Amino acid sequence: MKIIIVGVGKLGEYLAKSLVKDNNEVTLIDTDFSSCQDVINNEDLNYINGNGLDSATLEEAGIRESDLLISVMASDEQNVMCCLLGKTLGVTHTIARIRNPEYANSIDILKEKLGLSMAINPEALTANHIANVLNTPSALDATTFFKGRIRMISLKVKENTKLEGLTINELLRKLNSHIIICAIERNGETIIPKGNVKLQLNDKLHITGKRGDVHNFLKFSNLITSKTKRVIISGGSNTAIYLSKLLLDIGMEVKIIEISEERCKLLSEVLPKVLVINGDVSDQNILFEEGIEKCDAFVALTSIDEENIVYSMFASLQNVPKIITKVNHINLDKITEKANIDTVITPHKIATNQIVRYVRAMQNSEASSCESIFKFDDDNFEILEFNVKNDFAKLNTKLKNIKLKDGILVIAIYRGRNIIYPNGNDIIEEKDTILVVNSKSNIKDINDILE
Repeated sequence: MKIIIVGVGKLGEYLAKSLVKDNNEVTLIDTDFSSCQDVINNEDLNYINGNGLDSATLEEAGIRESDLLISVMASDEQNVMCCLLGKTLGVTHTIARIRNPEYANSIDILKEKLGLSMAINPEALTANHIANVLNTPSALDATTFFKGRIRMISLKVKENTKLEGLTINELLRKLNSHIIICAIERNGETIIPKGNVKLQLNDKLHITGKRGDVHNFLKFSNLITSKTKRVIISGGSNTAIYLSKLLLDIGMEVKIIEISEERCKLLSEVLPKVLVINGDVSDQNILFEEGIEKCDAFVALTSIDEENIVYSMFASLQNVPKIITKVNHINLDKITEKANIDTVITPHKIATNQIVRYVRAMQNSEASSCESIFKFDDDNFEILEFNVKNDFAKLNTKLKNIKLKDGILVIAIYRGRNIIYPNGNDIIEEKDTILVVNSKSNIKDINDILE
């Protein structure tokens, strides 16, 4: 597909690279590429120095022949205007980044009246993601599929978990339950495991299964933790506003510590049920006064990555059970690992995932049976959602008799209203929807998973 992206901030650059990896033709437009050497040096990316609100610039980028225009400039209003201009010039599909919480209740109306295909809000998506993790306190991360009916959680193999040294087959026999280990992240590599793979200390496991079976696994692994009730958020950003509303709705107690007095006044107005403290999180006395040693979760959401990491390290020293850290620069991932910060959230990665899924859905309407795609571990593996049609070469064949490509695993089958977490004796039928983990191949169609 031919895609134009206007705006080359963190989201624009990361999104462009992800879409190019997915074999799309991408052109970036911005007024200044001086700080984006990765873009300039990437032979697969086209870039134009210009104003995305100038029709001549869009024409130069090939707007009339493009399939999709994505505007992620700094201003919501600029993004809407850019998409309107693109529609006027002939592009069919448009996506605008709209972040202001004041527009949150009007997004659907804006989409309908302005003809937007999608309005993307990284802060709201990030808040939803964090709330999902806090609602599953045993997990480092949590992702849902099939409109929330399937959940994949991420966990780390620690010394007290009884998992180290067990093969997956041995683990399943001890559990007497059926869970699926979808992927293992180990020493910078991603493994799509078979039953004889032995679990090692510090492995990051991505697992799914029926709720009761996953609970049995957590109980066996000594990973059951108490429900999150008290949350401290550092930084009164828009993400903090969205997150606080979500946490209040599920019965959590929320405190926000924000250094700006003016921002605190706004937070108090829009979040009357949240305790807003005007103070500097770097002042340890404030954290102790607000009971950091008694809280269940600490979420670092300031605009400065390094501050978020330091505050999270301090919370770890106070034995806060759940710590979530927002990091905008991906190259800080190694630092957070060494700092023993398990749950790191990167907003532009979350937003990119959402947009890539939309692009895949557009492609599916034309040819592919792939409905959706979810990227994980810096794109080292993905989960694909396929609708099974009568052209699948292995219909009604037991999974144990199907030869899949290396790095491929079928983790769930959605049939009618039932979720099946398959074993070797299950089959794939026409009209099923299946979830497939892929770590190596370029998979576009369901038959591409076959050896």
